[in-house]
Amino acid sequence: MSAPPRSPNPNPPLSLGEQVERLPALFAAARPQRPGDNGSRSSRITPAQTELIRCLKTILEQPLPQEDGILRGGYLQRLIEAYAQLFASCLSGSSSQLQHQALVQTVQRLSQIPMTVIQEDYDRLNRGHYNVPLKQLVLSFSRPTLAQRATPPTLTEAECFLAIFIQALRQQLGSVVLFSDEFKRDYRDLLRSVCKAAPDPELCQSNLPGWLWEAMKSFDPLKAFSATGHGRPTFEAWVRTVVNNKLADEKRKLLKREADELLFYESRALPMFEQRYAAAGAAVQEELDLAACCQLIKIVQSEITDPRIRTSTTRLRQQIAQLLGWTIEYTREIHQQVRRILGRYVQSTRSLNITSTDSNQEWIDNYPDARTLPNLGNQGVDCMVDFLNDQQTPIWVRDWCEKRRTQAEIAAELFVSQPTISRCLGREYRLWLYRRFFKDQQTPEWMRRWYDTQTISSPHQRRQARRDIHPDYARGVFTAKQIDDQIEARLEEWCLRNGIYYLA
Repeated sequence: MSAPPRSPNPNPPLSLGEQVERLPALFAAARPQRPGDNGSRSSRITPAQTELIRCLKTILEQPLPQEDGILRGGYLQRLIEAYAQLFASCLSGSSSQLQHQALVQTVQRLSQIPMTVIQEDYDRLNRGHYNVPLKQLVLSFSRPTLAQRATPPTLTEAECFLAIFIQALRQQLGSVVLFSDEFKRDYRDLLRSVCKAAPDPELCQSNLPGWLWEAMKSFDPLKAFSATGHGRPTFEAWVRTVVNNKLADEKRKLLKREADELLFYESRALPMFEQRYAAAGAAVQEELDLAACCQLIKIVQSEITDPRIRTSTTRLRQQIAQLLGWTIEYTREIHQQVRRILGRYVQSTRSLNITSTDSNQEWIDNYPDARTLPNLGNQGVDCMVDFLNDQQTPIWVRDWCEKRRTQAEIAAELFVSQPTISRCLGREYRLWLYRRFFKDQQTPEWMRRWYDTQTISSPHQRRQARRDIHPDYARGVFTAKQIDDQIEARLEEWCLRNGIYYLA
């Protein structure tokens, strides 16, 4: 007598992709149901949070094939082991205990973050080439056939949550390491050296733990950071890179603020923009919408004059979008394009705050930056003494340089920004160069007369004066700019011949 057929399992086990798709609902259930619950973080784990932790653990423990096709255990296990191996002195307890604690604390922390912030992270994850390795890792759980695409597809809400959780988990493990006394002791020399190399060592030292904690979201000890492979040298190289990138980020933010200052307060912002746009390469011009950028500049300068709106980038873009009938996304894109080109003008003013090491950053498109310091091997700085002793050099310039005052101090006294101070210093030095240049007996007299026509406010009178000075200009052989360039080239040649530092 044959055995009766087995009835099918009413609840077959969920596939890995189906478990990933459960995450948004589990996360919503795990969040505090009452607004008042957000005020304090409870150490108790709710049943909903326990279920979310169980689901995440099941997903992250699934063995994933490596590049060589060999299964090497789940991502969660390998991640914990890598942290324990790399920071053995900073982490106490067994790997299973560390794993459970990290999962619980990460879920509780994410449950307290407002959904608006979570949604912003979702949007960020689906921007262009943002963190492709993380997207590929997430897709290896949910949609393995698409995981190795060079350009991953748009992530679903469930995949976005899994990506954010992995980032938060790395950050949680990183915080245990970074804020331990052992880390401060073991890496004391490294932390001192990276801070000492910064322009403001004290500020760097106070911000360094926060910078590293934030960057831990992207630190994956399972991936070799450099040719050194895994281990302490890898982590030290990563720390130095994080600090360098953060300092560069701060300077880019400074450039953006300066670009906005030009947009708000400089009446010549539109001609400046058009001039820098024309000077940009064809590849850059193709990425810009000239008409929309000019439209944005005009509307900001004519309609949006309220300082309260200008102080908030979000409010500013909302007002622009409302006035021009644009979407917020399109307004953000055009505003970034305007900043990108006006930032080139800020670069060209040779601000002392923004060094030439920034010229490889993407948002200024490798803008050629000749603002390096004088090479002491070929060119001395004795000319600076003459510059400071010149009676026509303003007193504040000599005061700033002789007392070695910080730009922040002089900017506070003059109620302007630090890059503005830098531009003022550069302008005063250029004026001094021209004064010295025109005093030279070998400099043609007509060049000084031509240079002085810049002070004539009437365009008609200025053109007439220039016709009288330069016959080729009167006949239309040369434009005013071409003649200006001739004088500038002569100035550069004169500086090199006389051993004076040339500043364009």
